[in-house]
Amino acid sequence: MVTMRCSRQQFVVCLISASAITVFSLVTQFLVLFQSNSYTIKKRCSGYESSEFSNKIQHRTFNKVTYKDYLDRPSSDLTRLQNEWRIDATLFHNFPKEKRYLTIGIPTIKRVGDEYIMDTINSLVNNTRPEQLKDIYIVIFLADFNETWREDISGRLNESYPQLISSETLVVISSWKSFYPSLENLNHTYNDNYNKRKWRSKQNVDYAFIFLYCQHLSTYYMQMEDDIYTVPNYLKVVKDYISTMNFPWTCLEFSELGFIGKLYHSYDLEKLAKIVLLFYEEQPCDFTYLYFNTLMLQFQRIIHRPTIFQHVGLKSSLPGKVQPLKDRFFDNMEKTYKGDNPPAKLYTNLVVQSSFTPESAYFLEPGYFWSKGNGKRGDWFTVVFDDPQKVKKIVIVTGSREHQTDKIEHGKLQASLSLLSIDQSQPKCTNDIDLGYLTGGVLKVDNLTSILGPFRIHCLSIILTANQDWWIIIKEIAVFVAD
Repeated sequence: MVTMRCSRQQFVVCLISASAITVFSLVTQFLVLFQSNSYTIKKRCSGYESSEFSNKIQHRTFNKVTYKDYLDRPSSDLTRLQNEWRIDATLFHNFPKEKRYLTIGIPTIKRVGDEYIMDTINSLVNNTRPEQLKDIYIVIFLADFNETWREDISGRLNESYPQLISSETLVVISSWKSFYPSLENLNHTYNDNYNKRKWRSKQNVDYAFIFLYCQHLSTYYMQMEDDIYTVPNYLKVVKDYISTMNFPWTCLEFSELGFIGKLYHSYDLEKLAKIVLLFYEEQPCDFTYLYFNTLMLQFQRIIHRPTIFQHVGLKSSLPGKVQPLKDRFFDNMEKTYKGDNPPAKLYTNLVVQSSFTPESAYFLEPGYFWSKGNGKRGDWFTVVFDDPQKVKKIVIVTGSREHQTDKIEHGKLQASLSLLSIDQSQPKCTNDIDLGYLTGGVLKVDNLTSILGPFRIHCLSIILTANQDWWIIIKEIAVFVAD
């Protein structure tokens, strides 16, 4: 076998040279047969027989895959071995066989002090609609070899998410030490100290392992870190953004930071794993993926804005490292005033941007309405209450922290006491009363009971009074009803 080692400066040249000698070496082929030493871990998990679980972990007797086998073996050796090692790596139940839309891969290791993985899973699960859970896998890779920690985390996952584990939406996996190369005498790059080089190099192999495990699970794969939170209905944002791509792409990004929210076609995962393994000791993975994108002829980053995943961890998984990074494109979608907001239906003639629906401006959950296109004089956004309401206060907030220009510069709020009809999603309201004009994108109207007396409002309409140069965000409509 012919092998080569390349410096960063020789990166592209070496890749070209490597391809020229693949007739003799086939350096970039992976799949990994396993050495025969067994790996043990004790489990006490509710909902899963401990003896069955222990037997599964303790009797991994067939040859184990190693990182080096992936680089040494030709493709013809991989087909018959593709499934066995993945079954062995799966801690609960069996390797999932149903292909889904998206896999979210999250490696995690033991941290000193703060732990974020359970909160990360909660955010992903709670912000996915129940009917959409069948479209995703969340794969948690317990990448630390501390058996006590692995037993604790896997037990808590099984206790907290028995339904998700039973439905195979939540998949928990582990690896074995023999998969990993030696982490001694590593190349000295980026002026990193020995501990950071060792942590970084192992992390690269962790990523390669989870890429290879997940490559057949779904159409798309998203890499996530274990210390994030997300926004409601994030999956729809991902699907909608993919649907807008009218050109070939390799990687779509839903966070600007690190290796968070990076989306790939699953059929590219083996290539990505190979490049990460080839340079596991030279490059951190959040650099390598950018080189990989270029090699796949994507020459610029494609970042969805606003981003939908925010980094929350303060303490890195590298002991002693503090990393207070925040994504500057992650918008604040939390509601500020949180009105009573009685049941209502929302209508507008503005074109809706992706998943930023009219309801997002009115519902109390995080989110906002965002138009796709500039506002024009006469454009409207109407709230029609299911039952007429006696209202004491209304607050309208437009624009956002990251899109401050996308506010209503010229507009008024109009209350209507009567609803005549709703024709083709356009309410026809009458008995109109102007309540005020937006200033700086905001309008607050107090003491409405003295203005309206005994009358009840059936419709509330925001109406543009002049053309706008920007799109429109309505961040919050807060309606407070009178007692």
